[in-house]
Amino acid sequence: MNVQSGKLALRSQEWIQTALFQLMEKKEYSHISITEIADRAGLARQTVYRNFQDKDVILLNYLDGFMKGMWHDVGVGMKTTFDEEMFVLLFRNWQRNAPAALIHSILTKDRKIRQLIYKSICDYFDELLASRRNEPGENGEEAMHTHGLYAGKSLSSIVHMMLIEWTLNDFHLTPEQIGSVVSDLTASIRAYL
Repeated sequence: MNVQSGKLALRSQEWIQTALFQLMEKKEYSHISITEIADRAGLARQTVYRNFQDKDVILLNYLDGFMKGMWHDVGVGMKTTFDEEMFVLLFRNWQRNAPAALIHSILTKDRKIRQLIYKSICDYFDELLASRRNEPGENGEEAMHTHGLYAGKSLSSIVHMMLIEWTLNDFHLTPEQIGSVVSDLTASIRAYL
């Protein structure tokens, strides 16, 4: 990622992100251009490109912060236990804090948005799993590593699919209910993590 830091860069990034979400409320994500984002943010195109490689990175940067912020907000830090409590927290945070523009893009079935949400979940789970593998006492058997790799990707896929379907169904279950369903459906997969 080409994300800059510094006070001015952070302010520009916030404006760029806000502009993208404002545009997403009126237009399909796949049809939004960097020029439109720059115009809406009141910035030059070069400023957008100085801060982000492309519009996908803008959204991935937001989603990365969303995932990491979820644990920070509740004081948990980098939680590495994939359990029902974690799933409930994820779904509750999504329901309360996902921007309306992102929900709108899911409801309009924008495939690119779904791909980016999946990538975000997958990257975050990979990070959590990597931190678990570095813990003392972990078994380094090759077969378990292979199973763990595919189990992690399978878990990401199921959580992503359940998050999207739950959103499409207007959050018809409580976060506790959907978290319990995900926990039950992924129990055998999580045994390999």
